[in-house]
Amino acid sequence: MTDEQTAQTQSAPLALRQATGSHPVKGYEPLEGGCNLPNLIGSLLKKPLSIIHDLEAQKNPGRIITCLILISVACLSVFGFVVGTFSWNSQLWAAPLKIVLGLFFSGLICLPSLYIFSCLGGVNARFQTITGVLCAFIALSGLLLIGFTPVIWLFSVSSTSVSFLGALLILLWGVCVGFGFVLALRAGGALGMTNISHIILWCLVFLVVTLQMTTTLRPIVGADEKLFNFGEKKFFLRYWGEQVMYDVRPRNKRELIE
Repeated sequence: MTDEQTAQTQSAPLALRQATGSHPVKGYEPLEGGCNLPNLIGSLLKKPLSIIHDLEAQKNPGRIITCLILISVACLSVFGFVVGTFSWNSQLWAAPLKIVLGLFFSGLICLPSLYIFSCLGGVNARFQTITGVLCAFIALSGLLLIGFTPVIWLFSVSSTSVSFLGALLILLWGVCVGFGFVLALRAGGALGMTNISHIILWCLVFLVVTLQMTTTLRPIVGADEKLFNFGEKKFFLRYWGEQVMYDVRPRNKRELIE
């Protein structure tokens, strides 16, 4: 096969690639084991591109996306409950609610830009497939957060510093989102992406949106009289800085401020 034929095969539609049996990206192959929760969890961790393959091939796309959403909700709810043990009381249900709603709302408002940036980057895929990529992104991040849950539990029951626990959560979230970014880039490559700069830019936008959401839905860590605090608008860096400064003040000055 000449170089020209190879280039044509790699840029061909999914149906043509399937007909020739060519899989230019490793792991981009049919999903094995059926479309069920246990198999999708294993595939997310081992062969995530097989999920993207079946989405683009229209093999139970609705069921796959539904299962990915269920995985995300379950993982984020458990993670949020553990975060809520830092303050107990209403935060046991408020923290999971805020984390689930915040992350899915972030994904929803970033979905149109993901599709546009994917098209600009050369991806030739259906909107439903791009939606599935985002759902897989969030589900994988949720699974990784579950892996860090014991670490969060240890510090939530042994530490009294909101700033420290918040910084730890942001660090772990950055690690999990990093793996999600890799999945998005690999999925883009499998779907014909020719320019990765657009997806990288979208990933940065998504990260900033999720970080701002932690301030919009505050407090997620720590107790407060209000479930939500929409009265005062703040940028997340300013809010974090104020929280750190509050924690480092001597206790008597904190009481005067309150």
